[in-house]
Amino acid sequence: MDLDDILALAETSQPSPLELARARRVARAAQGQYDLAVADGYDIIVDSDLVDPLTSAVDEATRVARAAQLAQLGTITWTIGDSGRLSWSDEMAMIFGHAPGTLRLTPGTLARLVHTADVDRVREVVRTAWQRRHPDEVTFRVIQPSGAVRHVHCHIEILTTDGAPSGIIATGADATALELARQERRRLATRTDMLCADLGALDIVSGLPTRSYLTDEVDRARRTTGGALIVVATEPATRLPDALTDENYDQLTADVARLLRTIVGDEATCGLVGSGLWGVLLPPTAEHAEPPETLAARLVDTFRRHLFSVQHRTVRLNTWAGLVLFGSDIAATGFDLLIDGEHAARDARRNGFPTRVLTEPAATDDRTDKCRSQVRQAVSTNRFALYAQPIVDLRLNEVTRHEILLRVRSDTGESVAPWAFLDMAERVGEILTVDKWVIDHALELIGRGAQTSHYQVNISGKSLADPGLLTYVTEAIRRHGVKPECLTFEITETALIENRNEALAFATGIREIGCHLALDDFGTGYNALADLKYLPVDLVKIDGVFIVDLCRSPADQAVVSMLVKLCQTLGIRVAAEYVQDEETLDFLKSCGVDFAQGYKTGRPEPLDISPEKAVRTIEFELRLPPQHSAMG
Repeated sequence: MDLDDILALAETSQPSPLELARARRVARAAQGQYDLAVADGYDIIVDSDLVDPLTSAVDEATRVARAAQLAQLGTITWTIGDSGRLSWSDEMAMIFGHAPGTLRLTPGTLARLVHTADVDRVREVVRTAWQRRHPDEVTFRVIQPSGAVRHVHCHIEILTTDGAPSGIIATGADATALELARQERRRLATRTDMLCADLGALDIVSGLPTRSYLTDEVDRARRTTGGALIVVATEPATRLPDALTDENYDQLTADVARLLRTIVGDEATCGLVGSGLWGVLLPPTAEHAEPPETLAARLVDTFRRHLFSVQHRTVRLNTWAGLVLFGSDIAATGFDLLIDGEHAARDARRNGFPTRVLTEPAATDDRTDKCRSQVRQAVSTNRFALYAQPIVDLRLNEVTRHEILLRVRSDTGESVAPWAFLDMAERVGEILTVDKWVIDHALELIGRGAQTSHYQVNISGKSLADPGLLTYVTEAIRRHGVKPECLTFEITETALIENRNEALAFATGIREIGCHLALDDFGTGYNALADLKYLPVDLVKIDGVFIVDLCRSPADQAVVSMLVKLCQTLGIRVAAEYVQDEETLDFLKSCGVDFAQGYKTGRPEPLDISPEKAVRTIEFELRLPPQHSAMG
């Protein structure tokens, strides 16, 4: 039988509307090719009338199967009645990963070939299509004999005989590439929705880049173009009234930041690098641009002449500046240059000059010696103060704890935020000296109090490398008469842990004498999750970077929810820092967070512990919440 015989045979039956539509499409395509061939001057050797070859005298299922075969699709046919059977075409067998004729298809076999997670859904689609006598479609996964998973998309049609339903036929194709592309589009859309601004790069109060961000920018400049770094130091010309609140200090910080941005413009990168310390990074001086020395002098002069308003009172700021000029690819790091600028500003203040200029970075040994001397002098002269901030137990909805915040006293006697000081102490290896000061003075205060509940003392992760720390802590507990069971030692900056063996020894030793262990800044350290595996942790504090914008950030909500579930599974209690509003508090409660701390629950106050007014639980920490203030 040749093609003409097949076409003649196909003409003996009336096609269905579906088959006529298919035939018309084939005819149009063939006619188009024919017209192009004639227009190009080709000789047509054989010509024939276009007739749909699918109109032969066969049943509907066979015609559908033939159409699927021409379109390189596979079919699964399931008919009912006396002649009912379940079969698939060779193309569908290969889609499922089986060679044609090698597998006898049964309902049980077919169900086992479909991915377990998709079986019920496929059955429901088929059942619904049968009950409604209406076509449907479904995409599902199949597991090939090799274990490979493929996505198959099938159109479900109801077969009829004499107007009554007689079976189902599924026409399908391998849709793996299309499904993976769809999943990737959905993933990218989700990632775009979840991606948010790096709040850790901006100070909340001033709106300027933080110390760490500016340090990185200086580091990048010294590797590439070089430039100039100005550090501006400000302090009130007169002692500010004691009645000023944290909100007043925050407002002053914001006003100083706005003035700084106005002066330097958009060509420079400026940031808040410490309490009363502002950094300005300048690119290499271009032709006709203002020299860095001139800008530094103008900054000092403008700040000194400007009148700031705080609580309807006029405030002037004494101002000095340190300028460091540096070339490209120098040995000094961004942190080193920042320290040089701070020291230059301090020298200008000490010597009574508005600015001091360093034409090149300081020598490494000189810089380190100055930093260490500054830290040791602060410790020896007790230039620290302890503040207490309340913490709410969300299960009881009442304050049951307080966190003790370390503050450093400035030259004018103001208590200012310690974050720049502690950063320097950690970098030059003097943080252990500060930790020991805090441990000794904190335990002394605890020993003088009622010790009615629990107290937490924080220790920098870097200090854990000292093998004598456990002995020092144990002796301080004995000397001040503190109950070990009333203490939890909280490790801050776990990413800084230099010796994991010493850290584990300290944690184990602390637990053996009856104290507990906690981790601060959880979720940001490189080894935070690994720490939970080997350190006997009882409490973690979720880092504030996930809390400050919690109710507006789906990404933060997802992270906090999963961290809480993880800790609950491991038997660890959870605290959240930097809680600013009632909405955040409600979300934390719904997640199962145990404790909340922040300006919503109470601002830090100078610590005053006495037997008459006992604090039930206290946390001692060497860090301040992110609302940094220019004056402290």
